[in-house]
Amino acid sequence: MSTTQLALSVLGSLVISALLLPIAIKLGEKHGWVDSPGKHKRHDRPVPVLGGVVMFISVWATVLIALVFSSELYHSIYDSIFYIFLAALIILLVGLSDDLSPLPAWVKLAAQIAAGLTLYIGGLRVELLSTPYGSVDVGWLSIIISVGWVVVLTNAINLIDGLDGLAAGVSLIGAIAMTIIGLRFDVGAGLLFLCTMIGFLMSFLYFNRYPAKIFLGDSGSLQIGFYFAVVSLIFPIKSFTFTALYVPLLALGVPVLETISSIIRRIISRKNLMKADRRHLFHFLALAGWSNRKIIWIFYLLALIFALFSVAMFLWDRGIVLALLVVFMVVIFLLFLILISKLPLRKNSRP
Repeated sequence: MSTTQLALSVLGSLVISALLLPIAIKLGEKHGWVDSPGKHKRHDRPVPVLGGVVMFISVWATVLIALVFSSELYHSIYDSIFYIFLAALIILLVGLSDDLSPLPAWVKLAAQIAAGLTLYIGGLRVELLSTPYGSVDVGWLSIIISVGWVVVLTNAINLIDGLDGLAAGVSLIGAIAMTIIGLRFDVGAGLLFLCTMIGFLMSFLYFNRYPAKIFLGDSGSLQIGFYFAVVSLIFPIKSFTFTALYVPLLALGVPVLETISSIIRRIISRKNLMKADRRHLFHFLALAGWSNRKIIWIFYLLALIFALFSVAMFLWDRGIVLALLVVFMVVIFLLFLILISKLPLRKNSRP
C-alpha cells in the first residue's frame, strides 16, 4: 500500500467513527445498552457499551472501500477476506451479547475458538515455526497453535480494559508500532487493518477519555486483540517467523504482561482463570492513591517503551535489544511484586 492509501484508510475510519460514536452514545443511553456500576468496575454511572459496534462498522466500511479502489490489495487477500470478516463478526456478536447480558466464560471461549478455526479454514494459520536454528514443521499441531494464538491475543486487550482510555490508548500505541514495522515488510492488507484501527482508536479516545462517554465493551476490546492476531497471521511469509511472533507481543507488551501476571496470580490463588477480579495492576495503583489520569499515563509510558523495543529490534543488534528488554521486564515484575506486598487488597476496598 502507498503512503497515500494508508493515510486515507486512517482518515476514512476516523471520520466514520467520529460520525457514528455520538449516535451510538445516544442509542445506548436511550435503550439502556449500558455498562452499569458494579463490584469489579470503577465507574459510578451507566455508560453506553456500543464502542465495539462502531469499531466493526468503521473498520469494515473502510476496508471494503479500500479493496474496491485497490484491486491489487484485494487480490492479495481474496482467499481470506470472507473468513476474516466472518471471524470478526463472531467476535463482535459474542462480545456484544456479553456486554448486554453476561455470558458464561465457556461460551465466550468457544466463540473465540470458533473465530480462530474460521481463520484457520481461511488459510491464516501457523504451519512452520522459524527459529535461529532452522524451521520446524508443526504438522497436526498447526491448528492448535493457530487457534491458541488467536485466542491469546484476542483476550490480551480485554484484560486491561478497566480504566477510561486505557485499552484504547495502549492499543493505539501498539498499532502504530506494528504499522512502522509493517511498512518495512510491506505487509499489504495487514497495514490496511492496522490503519483502520488507528483511525477508529484516535476518534474513540476523544469520547473514551476520563470521564468516558462510551466504552469499548467486550465487543470492542476482543475485536482489537483479534485484529492484531489477524495482522500477525497475514505477514507475507509462509512460516510463522520469530518476527511475526514477537512484533505483536512486544507492541502489546502491557496487556501481554497483564495477561501473564493474571494467569499466574489466579493459578497460585486457585481462582477461576476466566473470572474478573480487582487485583490488576491498575487496581493496585489506585489503592496507592494514584489518580485515574496518572495511572493512564503510566500505562501509556510502558506501552510506548515496549513499542520502542519492538521497533528497535530492526534498527540495532537484536541480542543487545533483547537483553535490555529482559532487564526491563524483570524490573517491572519486581516493582509489581513490591507494590502487591505493600498494598494487600482488602475485601471491601474500592480503588
